[in-house]
Amino acid sequence: MHANLSALSGNTRGVLWIVLGMTLFTFINALFKHLGGELPMATVMFLRALCILLLIAPFALRQRAAAIRTRKPGLHLGRMVFTSLSAACALYALAHLSLGEVTVYALTTSIWLIPLGLIFLNEAVRPMRWLGVAVGFAGVWVVAQPEISAVNWALLAALTGALADAALGVLLKRGANSESTLAIIWWTYLGQLLAFGLFAGFAVPSLLATQWLGLLLLGGISIACMQCFVLGYRAADASLAETGCFSGLIVGPLLGWLMFGELLGGYYWIGALLLTAGILIALFEPDWRSLVRRLRPRSRHPA
Repeated sequence: MHANLSALSGNTRGVLWIVLGMTLFTFINALFKHLGGELPMATVMFLRALCILLLIAPFALRQRAAAIRTRKPGLHLGRMVFTSLSAACALYALAHLSLGEVTVYALTTSIWLIPLGLIFLNEAVRPMRWLGVAVGFAGVWVVAQPEISAVNWALLAALTGALADAALGVLLKRGANSESTLAIIWWTYLGQLLAFGLFAGFAVPSLLATQWLGLLLLGGISIACMQCFVLGYRAADASLAETGCFSGLIVGPLLGWLMFGELLGGYYWIGALLLTAGILIALFEPDWRSLVRRLRPRSRHPA
């Protein structure tokens, strides 16, 4: 598959990697939802991190762990905090919401990045981009209509997880990150092992063979998912690569229906279309001043 993708243009190849990564990400959430119904949340997160570290240990620790040496412990610490928060929020939300709904809320990461980029990165945000934010959150509000109550903790958890992912993006943009994907995976999940191990008492419970198989599958897919996103964003322009995430709007409901018998009504599809429109407005916002300058006729000087 990698050889076939290499023959495509960079942007096309990047978007396809992101589509595959988003499909794997949605399947990870489906496994979270399944395992979360059988085991405590902290135990699922602790055992997933343990499985991931065991799977990559032969590659990470060879040659005296040269592949995972780092000079940026602060960057890894920040990544550990935000990825752990995001995963915990997603697992809680998945226990109370449908897979499709959680997928929609996860896509608000692109919307959250706009105000965070303005505040912490001094990025210029033009009016059309704010319009995209407004339209995107209107879509979230429509999807959330059946779930809105005085205090909906699952909805708040899903949006907090997306905000944590956006904060992670800001953190990574503030510092040059030239480390390998293997180092990123190792330190990220070592942090999750320690964080969730504290809540789980670092205990490995007696599990059924099928549960261990599910955890190993979860670990392997998590590694592949991260690799897909790294390859995608390296190959394509960031704005185009981001559009590949919209595949989750179809994959999420499909997996939810196949695995859990979940059915989504009109609120979901109307809200998903609005969210997609908002993100596209924000991503592909035209620079109106440049456009006007191009269309303005050039002045003719007398000979």
